[in-house]
Amino acid sequence: MNKMRAGYIRKTLLAAMLMVVLLGISLSSWALNQAEAAVGNGSPASLQEYWNGEAEWVFQKKETWSSTGTAGYFNGGHVEVAPDGTWYYFNRKYVSGADASCSIAKLGIQVRKSLDKGQTWSAPVDIIMPTAGTAWSCIATDGDAWYNAGEDKWVYLFQCQDNNSWKGCLAERAGADPMGAFTAAASNPVIEAGDLWDPICNTMTDKCASLAGGTGKVFDEGTFNIFRHDGTYYWVGFHGYDGVRGYRGIAKTSDFVTWIAGDPGQGVPGDAVFTSDDTQLWRESWDGGTSTGGGQGSMFYEDGYYYHLIEGSDKNLACTDNQRWNYGLYRSSSLASTSWDPFPAGNPVIYSSLTPEGLGGSVVPCNVQYAGLFKDPDTNYIYLYYGRSSHVDANTDGLYWFRLEQSDNLLVNGDLWRSDDFGWNRTGSGTNIAVYRFPGNTPDGTPYLAANCGGTCGANHSIFQDIDVTGSTGSTVSFGGSFMSEGGSAALDVVVYQMDAAYHVLRADTLPITTGTSWASYSHHVPLHTGAVKLRYQFYMKHPVTYRSDDHFVSIH
Repeated sequence: MNKMRAGYIRKTLLAAMLMVVLLGISLSSWALNQAEAAVGNGSPASLQEYWNGEAEWVFQKKETWSSTGTAGYFNGGHVEVAPDGTWYYFNRKYVSGADASCSIAKLGIQVRKSLDKGQTWSAPVDIIMPTAGTAWSCIATDGDAWYNAGEDKWVYLFQCQDNNSWKGCLAERAGADPMGAFTAAASNPVIEAGDLWDPICNTMTDKCASLAGGTGKVFDEGTFNIFRHDGTYYWVGFHGYDGVRGYRGIAKTSDFVTWIAGDPGQGVPGDAVFTSDDTQLWRESWDGGTSTGGGQGSMFYEDGYYYHLIEGSDKNLACTDNQRWNYGLYRSSSLASTSWDPFPAGNPVIYSSLTPEGLGGSVVPCNVQYAGLFKDPDTNYIYLYYGRSSHVDANTDGLYWFRLEQSDNLLVNGDLWRSDDFGWNRTGSGTNIAVYRFPGNTPDGTPYLAANCGGTCGANHSIFQDIDVTGSTGSTVSFGGSFMSEGGSAALDVVVYQMDAAYHVLRADTLPITTGTSWASYSHHVPLHTGAVKLRYQFYMKHPVTYRSDDHFVSIH
């Protein structure tokens, strides 16, 4: 992609038999226990567990335009963890002052460090800045760093531009500390346009050549991701662009001068590893029903698999108003493969905003970007981070942090990660349910469920999900979620029904909640009935307002 990106439902299920039983019993009411509604259990999880549906991403914090004083704080961002456990955050620096020799704003690269696992960061230090007479006289951005412990040096491969075409450039810094100026390699630029893609898309049987309409039509190598060093070779992921569509490729190099690409005999793929054929299958309403493929990506190795987190869009890989721009997850046991397995629960795993906040009510282009994965060696937590852009909301525009935790949550789509109402049902005439992608409306920026009674609320206006708990060995049921109400205070009841195989209610426990215009999380814990084989998690709406909810959970311990 030309990486100068702008900074910027319904189901009805009537469970008649159950409702007859429910209307005839009195519910036991329990005192509200306000706590953080957790979808994870706090224990570090593996990506294999996430792949199997046994782990969830738990929101940690966000660093926003409002809190950092910088719009687009996430642009060009990536995290590297040093052997001593220090975290480093590299991102773009916008260089002030006009330069007639550059047609767009000048960009450099800076780095911060954290000694407390990202809770606080040092002041930024410039490491690579636009330099007259170089291939990055205008722009140095969107690269990746790697610390080579054997040679005790940092390398940084980045996109560079001197007001002409995009290229790849290299800089290095001796020692274990990247907090200082990097020195340019003598061989710059180390990648000219097409150097990596030409040998990959070299026959019309290659997907990247067929989709682009010929060989030699994919270029703009960039958003480099150095994801492995095997003692000899650095392995690098990168995007490509044909003027509309985006691709993701893999190559390797021992010195960043001589590259091996397109040769499966040497362990690298002979075609793109990701194209629009992959994003076309995502759970998304692409513009015109067509996706344009992938761009930036982040690779992570774990227990025999390479996991690839990749952005995908519609309209054009260059940022365009009103486009969908998401991230999906894939994996492969072989780096030479050109057919990677998609996340089994379906992609995307990160959704872009659909908030109409641009000119004329348009959606801001490429508004979720620069996602990455890394593992902290001291805690064994895997972290996910990505940026969300907003032109108007300083509390939404920023960098979002999540960590992967094991999950005991029995609800399907309890945190609405799918951005649809899959798994959720409604009762009551006129009850409305929808899932929205408006990041400014939630603390963590992820999709949320909105529901109302469609008018006056009656006894049966509710949202629910049933769970099979046959064979559960625990003794306690925990349940809860996060809720708020639009426009003012209101009330709802969260109820868990414990039932036998015929849906006869054995026990019912109510968590009464008073909602307000700010999000709050609630949880409750009750004994598990020895005869229960099914649970119903259900919340009843009491007032004619729209309720928002997220992070619903039910677990048994």
